[in-house]
Amino acid sequence: MLPSSKKTRIYETIVAQLGQLIQEGRLQPGERLPPERELAARLQVSRASVREALRSLELQGLLSSRQGSGTFIAAVSQEELLRTFARLAEEGQTLRDIFELRFLLEPPIAAMAARRATPPDIARLEATLKQQEQQIHLGQSGVEADVGFHAVLAEATHNGALLRLGTTLMEVLTPSRDTHLQTPERSRLSLLSHRRILEAIQAGSAARARKAMEDHVVHVDRILFGLPEEAFSLSIELTAGEPFTQGSTYDQTHRD
Repeated sequence: MLPSSKKTRIYETIVAQLGQLIQEGRLQPGERLPPERELAARLQVSRASVREALRSLELQGLLSSRQGSGTFIAAVSQEELLRTFARLAEEGQTLRDIFELRFLLEPPIAAMAARRATPPDIARLEATLKQQEQQIHLGQSGVEADVGFHAVLAEATHNGALLRLGTTLMEVLTPSRDTHLQTPERSRLSLLSHRRILEAIQAGSAARARKAMEDHVVHVDRILFGLPEEAFSLSIELTAGEPFTQGSTYDQTHRD
């Protein structure tokens, strides 16, 4: 059993331990995993934690679930599996920090955009969303349009300080949109979330836009990549409330 650490999150621990079992030859590519109860006992974590980690690994193509048969390790080479599990374990902290930052920044940005977006801003958001839909329809990840949607959203705030920080912020957030993290499931969920965000902005509802963006970060990214819920607990506490519910004259001037 791997040594535990208070700083090591459960998901990273599970990934690292599964990687070690593969490295030791106790789990083989294509082999069926033990039942959740047995895995939880072997890894010394809760069944709920095992279930969430397995779902994330399945969405990333490392595991496959067969109805009535169980969950199986991907039938690829042991070397490829080990590299992927090692990378996921190392990236856990970086992704957690990035998604925590996204949760702090992006919902308020969406709320402000809902108050200040002009008709041309909304048209650009609609065009970017259509581009994402077309990319996904062609079997692509849609990540370029995904990044573009968030960039246009920031521009729709008409906040000069935020726009000056834009390039730096995009560089910081880039690992969360890395190509190898994209899956068909993430692309589908991302598109659906972006539609809800756009609908809120079209309606000029800051509260709906904020909530839609919160759901986007939590359900599309945290759950999909197996990040623990506690990674967002402080962010949720700090960002609690409904800012921008009263439109200012400044906001109205931008929309008109």
